[in-house]
Amino acid sequence: MKRIIFYIALAAAGFCMPNANAQTVKDSVASATIASQYAETQKRNTLAYLEAQKADIAEQEKYRLKKAIEDINTKLELNLITKEQAQTFKEEEAKKAALNIDNKSAIIDNQIALVKRNESYETKLNEGYTVELGFGNAYDDKGSFLLGVHYNAKNSKIKYDKRTRSDIVLATGFNNTVGDGKTIGDDYHFGKSGFVEVGIALRTRMFKNSNAIRLVYGISYQFNTLSPKDNQIFVNNNGVTQLEEFPYKLKRNQLRMDNLVVPFHFEFGSSVKKEYKDYFRYDNNNKLNVGLGGFVGLNTGAMQRLRYKEDGDRVTSNIRTDYNVNKFIYGVSCYIGIGGVALYTKYELNPVFKNSPTKHHNISFALRVDL
Repeated sequence: MKRIIFYIALAAAGFCMPNANAQTVKDSVASATIASQYAETQKRNTLAYLEAQKADIAEQEKYRLKKAIEDINTKLELNLITKEQAQTFKEEEAKKAALNIDNKSAIIDNQIALVKRNESYETKLNEGYTVELGFGNAYDDKGSFLLGVHYNAKNSKIKYDKRTRSDIVLATGFNNTVGDGKTIGDDYHFGKSGFVEVGIALRTRMFKNSNAIRLVYGISYQFNTLSPKDNQIFVNNNGVTQLEEFPYKLKRNQLRMDNLVVPFHFEFGSSVKKEYKDYFRYDNNNKLNVGLGGFVGLNTGAMQRLRYKEDGDRVTSNIRTDYNVNKFIYGVSCYIGIGGVALYTKYELNPVFKNSPTKHHNISFALRVDL
């Protein structure tokens, strides 16, 4: 009986094998067809890009030639050069533009020929880094220009395991004070008292084979503002900072305190390990992150801004004086969010003012973004 069952199973397997082989061959042909179509599409796109580059070469060189001739004419008008020298310079610039067009076009033509033969070759004349700074630098008559910073590091070698990465930190929200029986909103307008932070953060993985805990540290500039209620302003009375009523109706009353601080947090959260051909990275985008830590720093100054009307005239006053703001700043902070967006809270353990009848402490609530 067992032998009969064995022969039946063997026969069934024989019937199934041709179908399986046929399906495998069919899948292979389909995959090859898709790959071939993709390669042809990439080839067409590359050729179109090269042709567009070639078409722009003459236009760019003509633009540069026009600018060079304008400079020569300006020097001629200022009698910095003679007419003969101006003519010589113009001929040299025209010759240079013509050679540039010929040489650059030849390079593009050779690249096009290589692509048509399904070949490619990239020269690496510069193995280092390049940084380009600009503001309104014109490149052609179409209005193309550079605005900001262009950093090129494409020739640098990719690091297999990058334990530390950097981010730009931006945070904005509300500020107020608590302490001595007072709570948020008792002495200062909550909506008019603000907090801003701009800084750079380094994020270092704590363990070699896990990204569950990161140390986040860096440097930031913080702006804390307080807007007193009841038409009051800050006054330094013999070394003691107090609130006093202002004689005119205030449209704006705000004390801004600027701090340079070093924040540090232990960040917890899951992440996904992504492995590539010659390197790997941990990605915590769309993952819950929690940061617990604090900050230390120095107060760099304080200024009170007042806006009011006096005898019908609008008056704006920015007063920089010693409001006895504590110079040494330290406190605790935390954040919780998804990816690079988080809710952020900080609390200063130092009192706002060194000499004051009340010991108030800044507390801030903000939206934090790590770019």
